[in-house]
Amino acid sequence: MEIGHVEEIFRYPVKSMRGERLDAADLGWHGLDGDRRPTGNPTVQEAEAAFEAIWQTRGPVDHGFAADYRQLASRLISALVRSGTGRRFRDAQALAIDLPGGRVIVEPDEMAELPNGTVVLRRVRTGQKRSDEYDRLEYTLYQLAGESHFARGFEIQALHLTDEISEPVQISSKKLQNRRANSDAMLSKISAGSFPVQIDAVTCPRCPHFFVCAAVPKGPLVLP
Repeated sequence: MEIGHVEEIFRYPVKSMRGERLDAADLGWHGLDGDRRPTGNPTVQEAEAAFEAIWQTRGPVDHGFAADYRQLASRLISALVRSGTGRRFRDAQALAIDLPGGRVIVEPDEMAELPNGTVVLRRVRTGQKRSDEYDRLEYTLYQLAGESHFARGFEIQALHLTDEISEPVQISSKKLQNRRANSDAMLSKISAGSFPVQIDAVTCPRCPHFFVCAAVPKGPLVLP
C-alpha cells in the first residue's frame, strides 16, 4: 500500500543556513546523516569543504556579489566551528515543557556537554545580537526546558555568528516567573481558539496568512 512519496530531500548542516538538496540519504534514528552539526568537532577546513560543495550547487555563484557573499559565509562558518571548542556535541532532542495550559515542545538548535558534565542548550543565530535579545520568549522556553529535563546541570548559551559572540544567557527569577505565566496564557488562548486580529498597516501585508486572516473560524481548537 502506498501512503505517499518523497519529492525532495534536504539536509541542513547548520539550522539557520541554506539547505543542501540530496539525491539520496541515509536515514537513521536521529534523522538524516550529516544533518545539523555532527557529534564530533570538525575543523574549519572540513566545514569549509562541506559548505563549498553546497555553495557550488545551491549558492548564488553567478551573482555580481558572489565573492562577498562567499566571504561572509566563510566568516560565519569559522565562528561556528570555533565556538564548539571544548564541547562534546550530542544529537539535539525535542524537550517538552508541561504548563497548565498545555505542552510546549522546545527544539534547541544545538546540544552539547562541557567537560564537567554540564549540558548546554544553545540557540544559534546568523545575525547580530539584538538590543532586546535575551528578553525574547524563546530563551525563556530554553530555560524552562532545561529546568524540566536537567535540573541544575545545564546552561543556556547564545551564539551570534555575525558578531562572533558566544555567551551564556542569564534570566532573573522574576522575569522567568512572568514569562512562564505569559506562555501559559498564550497556550490557553490557542486552545480556546482565541486569535484576535491585530491590524498593522506595515506588518500585515507581509504576513503569509494575510489573505486568509479573517477566514479563521471562531471556537475552541480541536486536535485530532
